Amino acid sequence: MATLEKIRSKSVILFTVIIVALLAFILGDAFTSSRSFFGPGTTAAKVADRKIDIQEFNRQVEQQREALQAQGMTNVDHAMIQNQVLQQMLFKEVLDKEIDALGITVTDSELSSAMTGATPLATVTQTVQQMGFPDAASFYDYAFNPAKYNVPANYAPQLQAMWINLENQVAEQLRQQKLGSLFSGALKANKLDAKSYYDENATTAKVRYVKKDFSTIADSTAQIMNSDVANLYNSRKNLYELAEETRPIDYIVVDIVPSEDDYLAAQKEVEDALVALREQPGTEGVSGNLNFVVNRKSASEGKLASNVKNELEALRTEGVKLLSFNNDKYTIAKLVNTFDDVDDVTIEYLAVTAPVAQRDSVIALLNGGADLDALVEQGFVQGTPQEETVSLLDPNYASFKDALLSQPIGTYFLPAGSENSQVAGAVKVVSRTAPQPIYDIAEITYVVEPSNATINSLSNDLSNYLVENNTAETFRSSAAVKGMHIFSGYVTPSSLSIANYPDTRSPAKWAMNAKKGEVSGVFGDEQSGRFIAVAVKDIYKGYTPASDPDLSRQLATEARNAKKSEMIMADIAGKANSIEEYATVLDSPIDTTEITFGQRIVRGFPVGEAALLAEGTVTPQGQIAGPFATDNSVVVMEVIGTDKVAREFDYDNDAMMFNQQYGAPALSRNLFGILLGRNKITNNLQRFYAD
Repeated sequence: MATLEKIRSKSVILFTVIIVALLAFILGDAFTSSRSFFGPGTTAAKVADRKIDIQEFNRQVEQQREALQAQGMTNVDHAMIQNQVLQQMLFKEVLDKEIDALGITVTDSELSSAMTGATPLATVTQTVQQMGFPDAASFYDYAFNPAKYNVPANYAPQLQAMWINLENQVAEQLRQQKLGSLFSGALKANKLDAKSYYDENATTAKVRYVKKDFSTIADSTAQIMNSDVANLYNSRKNLYELAEETRPIDYIVVDIVPSEDDYLAAQKEVEDALVALREQPGTEGVSGNLNFVVNRKSASEGKLASNVKNELEALRTEGVKLLSFNNDKYTIAKLVNTFDDVDDVTIEYLAVTAPVAQRDSVIALLNGGADLDALVEQGFVQGTPQEETVSLLDPNYASFKDALLSQPIGTYFLPAGSENSQVAGAVKVVSRTAPQPIYDIAEITYVVEPSNATINSLSNDLSNYLVENNTAETFRSSAAVKGMHIFSGYVTPSSLSIANYPDTRSPAKWAMNAKKGEVSGVFGDEQSGRFIAVAVKDIYKGYTPASDPDLSRQLATEARNAKKSEMIMADIAGKANSIEEYATVLDSPIDTTEITFGQRIVRGFPVGEAALLAEGTVTPQGQIAGPFATDNSVVVMEVIGTDKVAREFDYDNDAMMFNQQYGAPALSRNLFGILLGRNKITNNLQRFYAD
């Protein structure tokens, strides 16, 4: 009882200790699990209620990077890869969300048929064949019956995991195919759609017209009020809704390039190198100078690079020649040596699969004229002889050169080093070229790079400009005076770069965390090849405001064009009845064109002039249409003839054409936007990367 009384008396203290301990644990866990309480946690991006985990995102980014490197693309900006991967993953999430909402599933029978059925998916066949199996059933048997094939115990689980992964991929592909079928089936032309398409494209009107372009009227004569722009903006404000916070920025980019002093210094260094190369043997004239890169190559005259071949005579007499200076790179050639040698050898090679002890006998049989098909059937050789012409000057053939030179023409031999390999390559010399002059050429290149003094000067000049112009307003207004060129753009939380410049994640992230009117410091370095500075002009939330410079210019132009249209209409009202009279009062020539309602482009007019298409279609022959306004002019036209297509309405053909322009094939190009709907995308990538 005494103990219980003590516990009761200390209960408040114990309760407090427990709460503090729990709080410490929770907070500690929050900080060690990537800011789960105070940030995005491990969520790289989110669309609706679906999340993309940063670990999976990074894994797919790395896969994409490795795939690009395998294709030889080694200098791709990391931010560009991340953007591409993110878009792919977001699209998959909205696709999966729609599939789940529709209740689309794949049965075991459907999956089995796609994997091991009579007509498996092409991706399945391709995958298992790349792994060395004739079909998926063979792969399955090998993976799940390892004892049957003496598969090592530690290897079987890996094969089984690969099979399960392939099954999951196929199931996902089948689900997407089902969604695609539903999407296509729901958006097919009916007879009314097909007939409407036929009618819209069946008649072509030939018209004469005159037009008065708005550009012929000075802007100063068409005054507009702020209310005109505001009314236009408000009438379509929904078009300017923003998916995420957007910040208009100004930025300055200073490319890190050599200065005039750098070019002069490089020219002097190259001139000195030319003298040293003439005076000293080989390439000793530039040895030890890391600015010069030497590449030695021996070749006959016919195989010399064109820039060297063109200067071969000069090289024979002078020994050294400056070949070119292009894109800041000097190219020098030196003729180091000339000698006679055999260049090309045509060889034939054949895979020998006979046991090592029998290979000499197989070579003897080949040279004795034995039947090749019989040797193949006996398993001594494989395939058919392959012919190839190789250069003995190629370093890759250096170890075979003596053998290829000494071996009698027309006889097979086994190159040294291949005797004990599982499959040996029997080689036969078919022909050799006669010895000819070979030129040992040293190609020496020198790239002009910006000096440290130049780099520091460029950085200091930009830094000084930012100190003197540390507001967004002066950042722009002082640029022309100081010789700086200003660019404009926008950044959002999704921006991983500034205007797609590589390696500009840091200034993009800075701009999203800065205040309105702030100016950044200098970003960039010699490795990125540029310095960049940014000023945040404004912060937009919800909608792009009418005050946005780009939108303001667009709205002002439209409002001013409407005013010009009213002025032209008022000026010509009641003054003309025929095309000829309108040509006079509008002071414009008469032109002709053809209009079909279904077309988007009419010769002589901008794309998508709806009023023009409508008037050209409904106006009877011989009558005047207009004056009416298009996007950039006032038009009057007369229909002078019509042509109807020779073919009759064909439901199958016209339905197909309708579907291509308005049905599933057309809408599928914006499938992501359709599935996304009003759902918002939250992009947290900037929070996970410092630069």
